[in-house]
Amino acid sequence: MMQDLKFLALCGLVTYSLVMVNEPIFLKSLGSSPIAPSEVKQIAQQVELEGLSKVESDFWDSIKEIDGKSQATAQATEVPIKPEPQIPKKPETTIPTPSVTSPPIKQAEPAKRFLLLGDSIMSFLGVAFENDVKKSDYSLESIKVFYKISTGLNRIDFYDWYSRTRELIQQNNPDIMVVIFGGNDDQNILDANKKLYAELTPEWEKAYEERVERYAKLLDEYPVKKVYWIGHPISNVARYNKFFPIFNRIYQKVSAVHPKIEFVDYWNTFAVNGKFSPIAADSTGRKARVRYNDGLHPTEHGAKIMIEILKKRMIDEGVLKPKLKPATHLKK
Repeated sequence: MMQDLKFLALCGLVTYSLVMVNEPIFLKSLGSSPIAPSEVKQIAQQVELEGLSKVESDFWDSIKEIDGKSQATAQATEVPIKPEPQIPKKPETTIPTPSVTSPPIKQAEPAKRFLLLGDSIMSFLGVAFENDVKKSDYSLESIKVFYKISTGLNRIDFYDWYSRTRELIQQNNPDIMVVIFGGNDDQNILDANKKLYAELTPEWEKAYEERVERYAKLLDEYPVKKVYWIGHPISNVARYNKFFPIFNRIYQKVSAVHPKIEFVDYWNTFAVNGKFSPIAADSTGRKARVRYNDGLHPTEHGAKIMIEILKKRMIDEGVLKPKLKPATHLKK
């Protein structure tokens, strides 16, 4: 009798240990049983969601920098924190508030080398651009796409886009650049003097404008013929609709005083009667979802629509010139 009790106690201890070590698997298995109570099924579902969330997080963490041509994953470069240079304050009257997008600049010759860069939104736009603007159709030399997730102009302590942009321009010598920022800039700003600017305050808006202005001046230093600064479309998330109009207004304002920069306004691209529309048609009439539920990234279809608009503008301005097709011999 005593031996039986010891054996049962040992079995119970082993079972308890296995359950504790493999608790998630045990809960998911138990939750999938048809006789499991609803409370157990809810717990199992939560465990599964947390697991998926971790997998997604690990995936994004594994992607640091991707060259759009080779699509090869590279290791992240640790960027040292550099003191932020001070931007001389200017009177408000030095930057007039534009009422319309800066006028397009005609290009004497079609561009040969393109450089597209920005945050993770550029990963979608870059693919759409490469799919829509075939190098063989326009006699292009190169299309380089470079993006880094979770970055922007607010957290240069995390990623210094100013230094990285200089490196990319020197490496690729682009004629045309396409940039997009702001997807991760909806946060407070801490300047080089450790002064904190709370988001959405007038001081925060002015600090962000100074950063955009400093980036624009950087672009002026190089012989890039033209820069298309991509604006943000209306979002399906209310928080972004507080920030995006501010960002777009600043990008447009700064672009107006830097002739080589042209702001591309997309605000109403995904809107109907001033409200976000989840479905839109591309140039072929095909309708599909345009934005993911995160309110930030366009779907493949949404990115295609945005690039179609940009491509048309580039063709109208002479930046892109389609190659002439060989004449077809007529049959007698």
